[in-house]
Amino acid sequence: MPHTSATTIPAPIGGLNDRDAIADMPPTDAVIMKNWWPEPSRVSVRKGSITHASGLSGGVESVFEYCSPLGTIELFAAAAGEIFDVTTSGEVGLPVVTGQTSDRYQTMAATTAGGSFLYAFNGADEPLLYDGTDWKPINDTSTPSITGITDTKTIIDGLVFKGRAYLIQKNSMNFWYLPPAQIGGEAVAIDMGQIFQRGGHIVTAKTWTIDSGNGSDDHMVVISSNGEVAVFSGYDPSTPGAWSLIGVFYLGRPIGQRCAIKFGGDLLIICEDGVFPLGRGLLSASVDRRVAVTDKIQNRIRQAANTYKSTFGWELCLASDHSAVILNVPGQMSNKQYAQNTLTGAWAEFEGWDANCWLYSELGLFYGGDGAVYRAWDFDSDDGEAIEADCLQAFNHFGTKVQTKYFTMIRPYIATGGIPSILYSLNGDYSATDPEGALITRPPQGMLWGSMVWGSMVWGGSLQQVQDWLTVGGIYKSAGLRMKVLNNQSPVQWAATDFIYSRGGLL
Repeated sequence: MPHTSATTIPAPIGGLNDRDAIADMPPTDAVIMKNWWPEPSRVSVRKGSITHASGLSGGVESVFEYCSPLGTIELFAAAAGEIFDVTTSGEVGLPVVTGQTSDRYQTMAATTAGGSFLYAFNGADEPLLYDGTDWKPINDTSTPSITGITDTKTIIDGLVFKGRAYLIQKNSMNFWYLPPAQIGGEAVAIDMGQIFQRGGHIVTAKTWTIDSGNGSDDHMVVISSNGEVAVFSGYDPSTPGAWSLIGVFYLGRPIGQRCAIKFGGDLLIICEDGVFPLGRGLLSASVDRRVAVTDKIQNRIRQAANTYKSTFGWELCLASDHSAVILNVPGQMSNKQYAQNTLTGAWAEFEGWDANCWLYSELGLFYGGDGAVYRAWDFDSDDGEAIEADCLQAFNHFGTKVQTKYFTMIRPYIATGGIPSILYSLNGDYSATDPEGALITRPPQGMLWGSMVWGSMVWGGSLQQVQDWLTVGGIYKSAGLRMKVLNNQSPVQWAATDFIYSRGGLL
């Protein structure tokens, strides 16, 4: 008589995996993980979003913030050639800036003796300077002014490094620096044409904090469109001995203008081969590709990069309150995100947030969509719409790879504060198949598993544990649980699954 066994498998807290062979994944990984968020001890249906500011024309392509010396935060959004104050939720008022050519801004915050300022650059219009009250276009005759650059409209990005503002010129091998502690003045060019050997143009520049052996020090990193990275140290490019080139490395072609963000003292950079932390990637004259933070989902990122690398929307956002790094990926019909839990390194795929751009602020996590700015990672619905999640846990051999097993029962450990609709099936022998049935949008009287009523409680408020046995039936050498959930505006958490099966022969 076959021997009956029971095994408990933790929920797929290891997250999405498309790097390893489907027949040899860790049991806590997932082949499919859409709208599930992997946490250290469980996985949960991702949080939702809500409209924060509406009434904007067209797609919002930039959301940015101004922080005053008093700690007041103002939010702004750019759409259809205009900039709106979106600090307060609700319908937007009149625009604060009109007549712009592009809505794709990069910003630079600077504080001088004259106050705290925000620069907004788009490479098509004159830079905009905000002083906390007024927006002012900056050219060679304005007050303040920027001279030395033939046309200030070509400035597309900027940063403050060791008390000095640096400006990136669009489609050029020049970047420029201003006098120290000033937001205007005569700009002086630094020619990267003799430093970058692969051609192209400068995309962006960022600060990078590294330990040189005598304590941490800030360096400037300049990134070219053909994948070269130049690292500078010092504080005054005009003075020999106070400015030096540390080295030039090849990283891989960056994707998008917003290709890099600070991550602690390090930099994360999106390029064609994934997202790399600069500090661990540049171990020699070329990048060590094994340290990509996207290593576990590298195939998906590479495919998206090959198809949509020229499409606007690539961006990284660090949401530290949620222990998440969000990689926005544009698509043909809508945009999606890959989100990594920074505590565990686990990845998940998010759908339903059709975001063009992102901002993480003290006021929350925001993204710009079609005609609106949304607040994300809040509530348990997307503007009142239930969230659908799908997961196929890694195929498990349950101790023996070649021996057939007859699976009879499973028991997922679910906690919920509502009445979600759930479909399940046992996928076998590396074949991903959808569960039968339909998810029910209107909450039923009790939780639904497929076409059967599972339990008879109507819940609300605090999370309730559900641990009933469910019949499956299937003869496989390996198996993985497929679970689809329509959360019906309630939290859903999955901790583990029990399996009951009998071992058979080798055939």
